[in-house]
Amino acid sequence: MNKLRKRKAGIRTFFKGKHGRNFLLALDVLLAVAFFAKPDLYYNPEAPKFFDRFYADSLIICGGLWVALVFLTVKKIHFSAEVNKILTYIAGIATPFMAFLWLEFYNDAQFWVPIFSIPFLYLILDIIVYYVIYVLFLLLFNSIRGASICMIIVTAVFGIFNYELTLFRSMSFIASDIYSLVTAVSVANTYQLQVDVDTAEFFMMTLVLVALLLKLDKEKLFKWKGRIIYTLVSCMIFAGFTQVYVYSDYLENIGVDFRVYRPQYKYRYYGTLLTTMRTFGYLHVTQPEDYSVSTVKKITKQYTDSESAESTESTETKKPNIIAIMNESFADLKAAGDLQVSQDYMPFFRKLKENTIKGYTYSSVFGGNTANSEFEFMTGNTLAFLPDNSVPYQLFLRSKTAGLTHTLKNQGYSPCYALHPFYKTGYSRYKVYPLMGFDKFYTSDNFSVFTDTVNYHITDSEDYKKLISLYENRTDKDKPFYLFNVTMQNHGSYDGSTLETGDDVQIEGDLQSYSKAEQYLNMIKMSDNALKELVHYFEKVDEPTVIVFFGDHQPDLEEDFYNKLLHTDIQKLEGEELEKLYKVPFLIWANYDIKEENVERTSNNYLSTYLAEVAGIKKTGYLEYLTKLREEIPAINAIGYWDKNGKFYGVDDKKSPYYELIHQYNLLEYNNLFGKDDQQKEFFYIKN
Repeated sequence: MNKLRKRKAGIRTFFKGKHGRNFLLALDVLLAVAFFAKPDLYYNPEAPKFFDRFYADSLIICGGLWVALVFLTVKKIHFSAEVNKILTYIAGIATPFMAFLWLEFYNDAQFWVPIFSIPFLYLILDIIVYYVIYVLFLLLFNSIRGASICMIIVTAVFGIFNYELTLFRSMSFIASDIYSLVTAVSVANTYQLQVDVDTAEFFMMTLVLVALLLKLDKEKLFKWKGRIIYTLVSCMIFAGFTQVYVYSDYLENIGVDFRVYRPQYKYRYYGTLLTTMRTFGYLHVTQPEDYSVSTVKKITKQYTDSESAESTESTETKKPNIIAIMNESFADLKAAGDLQVSQDYMPFFRKLKENTIKGYTYSSVFGGNTANSEFEFMTGNTLAFLPDNSVPYQLFLRSKTAGLTHTLKNQGYSPCYALHPFYKTGYSRYKVYPLMGFDKFYTSDNFSVFTDTVNYHITDSEDYKKLISLYENRTDKDKPFYLFNVTMQNHGSYDGSTLETGDDVQIEGDLQSYSKAEQYLNMIKMSDNALKELVHYFEKVDEPTVIVFFGDHQPDLEEDFYNKLLHTDIQKLEGEELEKLYKVPFLIWANYDIKEENVERTSNNYLSTYLAEVAGIKKTGYLEYLTKLREEIPAINAIGYWDKNGKFYGVDDKKSPYYELIHQYNLLEYNNLFGKDDQQKEFFYIKN
């Protein structure tokens, strides 16, 4: 302990001395060099006049903050004990509130026009979050100066991280991102850190505020007895805070909700930290109203007693091979809005009609959270009954999980393959896939280092070559082949370059200036060509084979692009209009005769029912239930659902004539995911 104190004293002595100040001054100079080495922070070469090319506000604000930082570095400032104490307490009272204003301004809440854009109640609740955090820092440091410096640094780190995260995916940090940390790290190398003027000013302000606080002398708040009492009080404050903000329904009851699609405006309306705290409440799934095992048994009885009599399984023919492909960001933007292009970007997909069922499916996610789309497809469950923006793979799947893979495995499909040409850790797939019944999981580690890539990701063409290789080299060719494939080629972010994709597809009309969208469309053209090669290969295969292919979500392109594509402000879209951003194409193709069909709309949770009918596999009671449900409710996702007459309803609309059906579905899904020992296994699994 004495050595540690001596080391701290030595560090303080160094920075208070001449050499320490020179060291800090050198860092200030390096900071100025770094600023001028990035011209886009202060210079616009496209401006017609020379002086108009400089960003005056950036130069004045950053320059002024730099001058202030240099002054605080070289100037010795000493306050009397009394003044130091007054300034310290002022800092203690003001720091959380200033951190609140500072972070909201950085997150573009436009506080100054007007300052009351956040309703008063939410304003108070948001500020309380900052003061509770500050109370914990006081407990940790037992010093106002230390707590204030920590508050400033933590606010800066969170603010910049949150800002960059929003630029990457158009959505701020939410609680479930904690479980996606490994996934985030694995894809971080595909993104480029964007240091803009706002970030530079925010970072400079951090340094100035820390330098100001360091001019104060440290004063301990409590001796050991006082610190014990403060610890108990702090724990009580924190317990009460978490109860109200996380575990109770208080925030929900006063209207603090969270939209699935780009909820960024919620952060501006409620405040950043209040909205973030609200997302922690979504980590817990509330038991549906009137849920009981006996109620679930009444629903499932008709399906378990019939021994799945309506199954289309045939024992006279060999079960077909099944290949399920969820294609990353594969979407038809022309189906979403008014898009003019020089040539079709998915000609093969559109022309494929023979032995094909195809149409549009509705995803529950936009621009990310890919695993949620595969969760709906693989399990038959819907995100409509789960917390907004939660990722079931990481939050809820902890044991054997019923779904398509177990259904096929119980009918002789073995081994069951999963293929994803990226890191195995993404969305904890390496943990989840065995629970879902997969025997083998192939990732980017199983591809050659010379494999073709686009935008840092393995192409669909290379992906399908690996798929074909696994099919050709399987050990037991007497058993039907099953593989689930999640591609990566079209994953963001997009930089607008068409050097790797080619520029065959060009956007025309009002949207032709959006290079990222044009790059994306050329990627889709590549995906379409790869799909063509895959289908042509299995056309020549003697074994019956079924391919189900669908996009996981629409791409995360510029918000302004979507505004012009849909001719509206997408932040204001609600209900059925909002669904335009969740519409993606799908097809089911077989290399043998099946009835062709065009499906106007369905959803990911129903795709396995179509697949079961085409492939002639025996259905679980759950699949039978979903097959009947889709007759009344042909599409459902996290936003709402359509009835058989094309009328749209919100998931929680109790006035809907289908509310009881939706509630039954909710009860079954809850039993499936959270029923544990009470799970109705004979309903969710094939009887052996």
